[in-house]
Amino acid sequence: MSTQLPLNDVTKYLAENGWHKSSEIRDTFQIWHSHEFPESEVTLPLSEEHKRYEALLLDTIEELSEYLRVSHEALIKQISPLDFDAIMVRAIADDVQNGSIPFDDGIKLLSSAYKLLKHCSSKIQKFKNKSKHLGSYYNHIGMGQTQIGSYVVAIHSPLYRVNSEEEPKLFDSNTSLGRMINKLFYSKLAKVSSVFALESDIDVITQKLLELGIDKKDCDALIDIFGFKAHRDIEIKVNWSSKEFIEEKYKSPISFYSRDAQKIVEYREVLKAKKTEKSIQLSGEVADLHRGYDDDLGRAKLRTKYQDREVSVSFTVSEDLYPIIARAHVAKKVVTLTGELEAVKVDNRMSANFKSLTEWKVCENLEIKELDTEQESPNK
Repeated sequence: MSTQLPLNDVTKYLAENGWHKSSEIRDTFQIWHSHEFPESEVTLPLSEEHKRYEALLLDTIEELSEYLRVSHEALIKQISPLDFDAIMVRAIADDVQNGSIPFDDGIKLLSSAYKLLKHCSSKIQKFKNKSKHLGSYYNHIGMGQTQIGSYVVAIHSPLYRVNSEEEPKLFDSNTSLGRMINKLFYSKLAKVSSVFALESDIDVITQKLLELGIDKKDCDALIDIFGFKAHRDIEIKVNWSSKEFIEEKYKSPISFYSRDAQKIVEYREVLKAKKTEKSIQLSGEVADLHRGYDDDLGRAKLRTKYQDREVSVSFTVSEDLYPIIARAHVAKKVVTLTGELEAVKVDNRMSANFKSLTEWKVCENLEIKELDTEQESPNK
């Protein structure tokens, strides 16, 4: 058990959990009692420099663990939460059950997860000195200890903070850049896993992965994570630091199965034919507008014509614009979108997605109404 707990963190935890400092002895020791647990008594030095600090800290952990009925390990995490979220990537197969993995596959498992994390961080919304802060964040990413069961590597992604006064709209005292990146990493991979679990048709997979912004770099990293033979299942979960609140929806493990590797390979081949065009303007009616209960952004499709084809172009709808697009959808108004378009042709079918939008126009009573809000896709 680690005893490297700051004295201030221990006394703060005692105070927050009903203990009170009842006395000090010879300007050297402090005695704490609890009204809820009258038989409990905690003795600590007044300074970490005291020669008995470690021994008394061990006694304190033992005392609190007994009365609060939590394990030593859990208690230590409560007293001094970690400054990082631990991303755990588990390879599951018969050949790694003993806690060993071929060297090259082990390297790929770790490096591909790291690449996915860095790639997600680059998609964070623009803010002041973004490159500088991301560079500092990268420098603080750590590699945790590997674990048996079947074979697990850990990436310690720091709760790196940006001065909230510089970017009050994006950051506040309860939100770190690191936690934003880690949530984006989890959310993106969870959605990809869901697509693979629910879909088998390459056309549908292509459309949905385009909407999620999955590109060739993502594909390369995901393929590598399975190893050279692509015969292992993969489980990813995040041990979130208790220093920042995390919603329940981010706590379930994410699963990828060996059969998913081939789907990624097929999608990557399709991406070779992807065309990206900027400042494309398309008009049509809104279809398939939806937004998940916990989602800040909605998704919709624009029925329109592109390259002499009838297509449904997907796009992201922000919270502010959602009511406007919803009304246009219900009233079957014509909407004109301008932005950066991605298009992929699979066999004789076209999949298209607005990667970002720079302008919206809605036809109201045969007149075009311009919306001032500029929207950018979260995938950009």
